[in-house]
Amino acid sequence: MAVKKKKIKVDKYSKVQPKVPPLTIGIIIGSLVLIFALILIFRPTNQTVVYKSYNIFVSDSRFTEDHPFYQVNYKSSLFNKGLDKIIEQDEVVIVYVGYTGCQSCLVHIAPFQAYFESEGMDAYVDYIYYLDPSKNLKEFEAFQTAFSEVKQTTPQLIVFLNGEIIESFEPQSSEDMQLVNRSVRDFYRAAKAQIDE
Repeated sequence: MAVKKKKIKVDKYSKVQPKVPPLTIGIIIGSLVLIFALILIFRPTNQTVVYKSYNIFVSDSRFTEDHPFYQVNYKSSLFNKGLDKIIEQDEVVIVYVGYTGCQSCLVHIAPFQAYFESEGMDAYVDYIYYLDPSKNLKEFEAFQTAFSEVKQTTPQLIVFLNGEIIESFEPQSSEDMQLVNRSVRDFYRAAKAQIDE
């Protein structure tokens, strides 16, 4: 007696459904989370980047890793608040315009830090926002367009109170350290007096 074979009906139009075990999906997701966490953990902080870029050139021991400079762009982006929003929202804002290719900037950055702390400006603000015009000239030009008092020179230290410039520093000398220190100290004192009015 012959056994009858059953006809198997094949559906040519059905979609193939891949079967990935849940453990494999969990391992893939866990690996991605771990990679992103490691990137975030080992990425240098904003202040470390500024310190390393200047520390190569600055011999003044008053410029330390624990400095108040925080690098920003002028325009805000999706994940980064720019100077445009910071100046608009914060009561007191200090902006430092400079770059490492500027000899006068290298001379002034340590006194900017030292007198920021010794003159008590750290009671008013936590950061001196650092804008590097050499990294993005268009951003700097937008900053100049928004505030006509901002000059085309470096270094500049500018104090904003409620969105308006109240004090602006331009170097008098980059060779006479006594004059550099005195001018920076006097700038911070004048800025404090304006803020306290």
